[in-house]
Amino acid sequence: MRLGMIPGGDSGPAGDRAAALAAALGALLGTTVEVHQAADYRVLLSAMEQGIAHFAWMPPLTAARGVASGCLAPAAVSVRNGSTSYLTGLITMKESPLRTLSDLRSVRVAWVDRESASGYLVIRAALRNAGVSLVSAFSEELFVRSHGEVARAVHTGRVDVGATCFNFVSGTFEIARSGYSAVGGLSNDEIRILAHAGPIPSDIFAVQRSVPPSVVGLVQSALVDTRPLKVHELARGLAHADSFIRPTPEHLGMLRELLQLLEGTRGSSILPPGR
Repeated sequence: MRLGMIPGGDSGPAGDRAAALAAALGALLGTTVEVHQAADYRVLLSAMEQGIAHFAWMPPLTAARGVASGCLAPAAVSVRNGSTSYLTGLITMKESPLRTLSDLRSVRVAWVDRESASGYLVIRAALRNAGVSLVSAFSEELFVRSHGEVARAVHTGRVDVGATCFNFVSGTFEIARSGYSAVGGLSNDEIRILAHAGPIPSDIFAVQRSVPPSVVGLVQSALVDTRPLKVHELARGLAHADSFIRPTPEHLGMLRELLQLLEGTRGSSILPPGR
């Protein structure tokens, strides 16, 4: 069996975590589980559709497409800071002259991936709906493969702004959890959020539809119920999650709405700057 992954900008540690999780899954299931490296999220979804990959950690848009096509089933949903959703936004350094959306003129930007909801698609849709011309706003666009690399590009001055994900402390604009805190070299006090949008449903651990229900049950029990603990802890490390829950109808509904948004059948609203 194969665990599908895509390489990230910080792929060394991520690759080690994926290999460790694959080994633990193999021990749990009594078979060999190998890591299948896909070039990007579309290729990863194709691997699931063809039965080349049997498990995959998938961002929400790719997951939504796979659920809609019927090729995969969500086994577990990531929980971060007590939530199964998060926000996307544009960040810049606090000392940057960029303070509002009107300042976005011929700036350099770092995105995660063209299939990343929080690292590209949702914030662009929200900017467009807010009247921002994406052609004139960005003079150079880099795709750096991970949220950590987005933060690193902003921090080092390689770009002026970057798209990433975060959660706010309930009822505030204080960042509680971000996609870059562990690897981007940035602290929350060093950045300014120009604008944010959302919520976006959390990523999922997906299982290919041909996988027997008994195997799905073992994997879900490991991720959600911590039986065994090793698989749970390795999956948490790979996903940068606090815990996992079983998929709910509400979460599946959010995935459908995300797909509708990014296929152009719903609008996306930009929210006021967080700081």
